[in-house]
Amino acid sequence: MARKVALASTTAFIALLIFAIAWSGCKREGATGAAQTHLEEGGRALDAGDWSRARDAFTSAIETNDQLIEAFYGRAAATLAQAEEHYKLAQAAATMSDVERGETEAQRADVLFDETKQDCDAALGLDPDFSEAYFIKGVVAQYQGAWNEGIEAFTECLRVDPNRAEAYHRRGEIYDHIGDYINSTVDFKKAGELGFVKKDDAQDSPQLDEDDLSDLKYDADENANNEE
Repeated sequence: MARKVALASTTAFIALLIFAIAWSGCKREGATGAAQTHLEEGGRALDAGDWSRARDAFTSAIETNDQLIEAFYGRAAATLAQAEEHYKLAQAAATMSDVERGETEAQRADVLFDETKQDCDAALGLDPDFSEAYFIKGVVAQYQGAWNEGIEAFTECLRVDPNRAEAYHRRGEIYDHIGDYINSTVDFKKAGELGFVKKDDAQDSPQLDEDDLSDLKYDADENANNEE
């Protein structure tokens, strides 16, 4: 069952779901014909917040070409958004003491969280240094209360992208939650040095400009350079 987690804003990862703007009209390397059409459709669906249509489009892209890391990443983002919706419904049901509804929604959320992780693993199978996949896996681990998995995922994300401020902050939250205050302090300090500013839930907005999205575009050469 999905666990209730008092961690970072539950909408903080929304930036991962809006990267479609950066894809618009952009032909991705390795995607041609029908696969490119499905990728673009998936991108538009993500931009519109139509998670089901996005998942269908990215699934079609994968069926056409199972070497497209963007398709696995896009489907993971859409599935994560769906999982979050069920997670919130489970929390709302628990607040109203509707145990049966809460358990049902939690189970649905966990199924979708697991599917999200599977797509991230598929993306990592194509590029072991794809930092965004590690980041999403870390977010999923936070939702599910899988603290060790979360630490591992964010650590791998930071191995590839050592300047990812939110990864430090989220890992710090996990350390804080499990009582490892020394490491949490170190991570929070590093996140602050890199410019991370935590927003309140009420202030979070899913609308970001293209500058905010630039680091979400998949670039195999850039990921390789980060490791060097």
